[in-house]
Amino acid sequence: MRGEAFAARTPALASAVASLDTLEQEARRITVDGLVWWVPALPTQSAASIERMLAKQAVPYRAISQTRDLAVGGIMLDIGANIGSTAIPRAILGDARAVFCAELDEPNYRCLVANIVQNGLSGLVLPDRVAISDRTGEVVIERGKMSGGHRIVHGAPDTMERGRRVQSMTLDDWVTHHAIDPRDVTFIKTDTQGSEAHVLTGATTLLALPVIVWQIEVQPQLLRLAGSDPATLYRMMKARFTHFIDLNVNATGSRLRSIAELDAALEYLEGVENSKTDVVVYRTAQPIIAPS
Repeated sequence: MRGEAFAARTPALASAVASLDTLEQEARRITVDGLVWWVPALPTQSAASIERMLAKQAVPYRAISQTRDLAVGGIMLDIGANIGSTAIPRAILGDARAVFCAELDEPNYRCLVANIVQNGLSGLVLPDRVAISDRTGEVVIERGKMSGGHRIVHGAPDTMERGRRVQSMTLDDWVTHHAIDPRDVTFIKTDTQGSEAHVLTGATTLLALPVIVWQIEVQPQLLRLAGSDPATLYRMMKARFTHFIDLNVNATGSRLRSIAELDAALEYLEGVENSKTDVVVYRTAQPIIAPS
């Protein structure tokens, strides 16, 4: 029932399913840990680049295990879902009753749909082709040379060389559009290539709910390209959450930290090209994980 209603609201889904037979013209199929993964192979990539990309495909078990301490059950929202590397294993593990995915790039979206269908998750993982930002309407995207390198160009004119317009929604509007009860949402992951502050700006309703755990990518270089100083994102998170966990395997200090330490804890990301991490942020009156 949920899958049928979602498909009726998502024209891109039927188109992607109908084109699965031709996906091999623009993507490569591999198997990782018994799961089928279609990965975009872009014309801008060399054969060697594609092989390196395929060799890096892996299930993010460490990040999943860290977030499972805080969020199991309920509805998951995966914003910037790419090909489903997090959504699909979390669904298989039973971490969510359903996972709603938003992915703006067409090749990534087609691979996401194929991975859902071929791993038997139709109706459980629900993919929409849409950009989640700070406004509902349209945005301009710029394609990267590699899968996962596509980003929204904020403040761009209506026409832009190397860019294209796609449908956009605020996160609150997207949840309403798909008839998701915000009170059922327990976990939100956002990986939007620098648009994280824009996503939070459009998520007032969801941010007001104390039970939702968020996993947010932080990459200062991309945040600045999107017109957001990292300090702005940190200030937004400190206003809404009480604790955070830095998922970077090389992060130092306690595993669980007060949100007041966020700026100082992530200072190591500055001055290093393409440096990034994911932080898990949540709200509670008392820590529910003992610091290590």
